[in-house]
Amino acid sequence: MIQMKPPIQAILLGAFALSAAAEDLTFKKQIVPFLEQYCLDCHDTETAKGKLSLEHIDPQIAEGPDFEKWRILFERVKFRDMPPAKADQPDAAERESLLGWIRGKLLETQQPGFPIEAKLKLPEFGNYVDHAALFDESARGPVIPGPPRIWRLRQGIYGNLDIGDARLKRAHALTDPLVLADGEEFRDYAARYFIDEPATERLLANAEKIVSIRSKFALTTLTEKPETPTDERVHFVIRKTFLQVLFRDPEKSETARFTRFFRNVVEKNGRQAGAERLLMAIYMRPEALFREELGEGDADEHGRVRLSPMETALAVSYALGDAPDDRLTEAAKNGELSTNEGVAAHVKLRFQNPPKKLGNSRVMDFFREYFHYPYAREVFKDKPARGYYLPKLLVQDLEHLIRSILKKDRQVLRELLTTDHYFVDMEYDKSGIAFQPSFRQPSNGNNPVKSDPEYATIYGLPRDWIWTGKQPVRMPSGQRAGVLTHPAWLAAWSGNFDNHPVQRGKWIRTHLLGGTIPDVPICVEAKVPENEHQQFRERLIAATRKSDCRRCHKKMDPLGLPFEQYTHYGRRQRTELGRLVDTSGAITFVDGKIETGAVASPIELMERLGNSEHVEQVFVRHVFRFFMGRNETLGDAATLQQAHAAYRENDGSFEALVVSLLSSDSFLLRYVGKGGSG
Repeated sequence: MIQMKPPIQAILLGAFALSAAAEDLTFKKQIVPFLEQYCLDCHDTETAKGKLSLEHIDPQIAEGPDFEKWRILFERVKFRDMPPAKADQPDAAERESLLGWIRGKLLETQQPGFPIEAKLKLPEFGNYVDHAALFDESARGPVIPGPPRIWRLRQGIYGNLDIGDARLKRAHALTDPLVLADGEEFRDYAARYFIDEPATERLLANAEKIVSIRSKFALTTLTEKPETPTDERVHFVIRKTFLQVLFRDPEKSETARFTRFFRNVVEKNGRQAGAERLLMAIYMRPEALFREELGEGDADEHGRVRLSPMETALAVSYALGDAPDDRLTEAAKNGELSTNEGVAAHVKLRFQNPPKKLGNSRVMDFFREYFHYPYAREVFKDKPARGYYLPKLLVQDLEHLIRSILKKDRQVLRELLTTDHYFVDMEYDKSGIAFQPSFRQPSNGNNPVKSDPEYATIYGLPRDWIWTGKQPVRMPSGQRAGVLTHPAWLAAWSGNFDNHPVQRGKWIRTHLLGGTIPDVPICVEAKVPENEHQQFRERLIAATRKSDCRRCHKKMDPLGLPFEQYTHYGRRQRTELGRLVDTSGAITFVDGKIETGAVASPIELMERLGNSEHVEQVFVRHVFRFFMGRNETLGDAATLQQAHAAYRENDGSFEALVVSLLSSDSFLLRYVGKGGSG
């Protein structure tokens, strides 16, 4: 144990006493000993490594001057930057004791710079939950799910509102007020959105347009003779509108209430106004804008309630598509969704026999948002010196590869990360299914059909490569391995004029290794200087030499630099500026089942990642976030472990993984506290 000099300990405790907080025994008994043993040898006033001195740190975080020091200490201990790897390490209990105390004090300040509870619910903070704790078998207690929630509808669901004839939809194009945020993280998160005043105004405008479209039906039914419409006619309009907008029958009490509302308006303003306002009232119900997942009944012994059958039917429908599934709605009415096993059976049915109009579109949405490869279409690039750069076609080729891997549904993640078989130069019909080469030269006598030779070269194929319908095609040996070496992904994760090894490395760190990288400080200009005599790797290393830079770049750059084997178009390169490209890198700073250490190429890197159980677990966490619409917590540990087990026991089946998650307690239950009710 490193003995702290008595004067330093006296200073710490003296400052603590002067702040009139001596009654906080946690600081005296736990925090001071931690600083004494693990920190002050490098961070006293004399040494101040990294210009950080903790010797005179004020324990009063809220009122004192050292908020930033405590924030830095929390961040670096949390992500194991401190103590350094070669120094003595605190055990899990010591680390959590320090972090818990600092977290509580920082939250009390409500100052910017620390992720308060609301911020921690956002997808970019999902990795803040300790990975080892989530997959520790001792954590396999009862699931403590998230609380009841009201979740704003995403664009796709809102766009499926039945407002009548498709021609009328086009003529009265609706403004979409429920736009999802762009970015590199999952977009449809329950905690990410709310209905503000501008959105409300657009929703009201949409409701007026919809009423103008649908009012002919209502007016015909409610304004024809007799002068006073019968209850039967009013009930018919109410029921039909409920089914079109809310996808359910109205309750008797709702029918009675809307009938009274209609008659009150008619009495004051006439039947036409009554019909219009009746429709408007239904189209502006919360259910038309939000998904309610409140649960019903009394809480169990763990303080949990179960989603109602209809809530379950809609939750599963919206997890896999953008509209309610009639079969799930019927199953809810028949009591078939009252158990986890019943839900699992219907999720399997949905995978094996999806509704023709609905499909399972959200499955592909997951991979689009997880890998973020469609962004290749948005990154502006100059026309390359040779060959084509057609990002739209590259993205389509990658989508077909992902679909083919999902169709086989065996070792899905490993295949996605390591396959050396790609689809090349395919044309797609409206459903996205490849059926012929898009760039093709017609056959002439005995000459076979050929695709455009320049397009195929971006994959490393020779110019005389002959297109074949037997796809996917094996790539040249040692050149490609999975999604991350596909030109579409490489182009998406690059800049306008150069590669972007930092962003590529950050993606691997966060999405495959489960780490977290802080945002770039506002005082730092994150720019690699131009130098026509240096390769990009050399310029990056020169720009990030400072210790403040290395703290983060050492976790990203060794993972991203192997991809210097490719240009920012995704084309393989052996040389840059007349010299061989250095494709070496390393896997470091990982506690888990993965082979760490140096790698010689992106292919070796992807092989290690693709065969890692730790990477599998991190992947499961991301699948959880997408389909749950929230970050995991320690209360979801059992769900995550069961989902990972289902994936492994079914030969790496993505379907089995999703079935496990959508039939789990985390998905079907809500925590209301003991004695509560839904």
